[in-house]
Amino acid sequence: MMKDGRTRIDAEKFAYNALSTIHFHETDDYERQNKERLAVFLMLKYLADDFNNLENKAFDIAENNDDQLSKLGFHELLVRINQLNKY
Repeated sequence: MMKDGRTRIDAEKFAYNALSTIHFHETDDYERQNKERLAVFLMLKYLADDFNNLENKAFDIAENNDDQLSKLGFHELLVRINQLNKY
């Protein structure tokens, strides 16, 4: 976790760890087996990267600090909250 309260996933580490928990069917077609593992690894890595990007957008300190939000009117604050809640 970062100092500003954001959650950040090490995408490569996450992908390696998650990949190690998946049981792949054993086969003599090593090329296909490795392609499947690579596809899963990349999917997991991109999933974590997407999470990190969403986390950065939703919690961008420069745009969402208390000083700036406190200056908004009620309607503008509701609009801003709705924007932040779109994942």
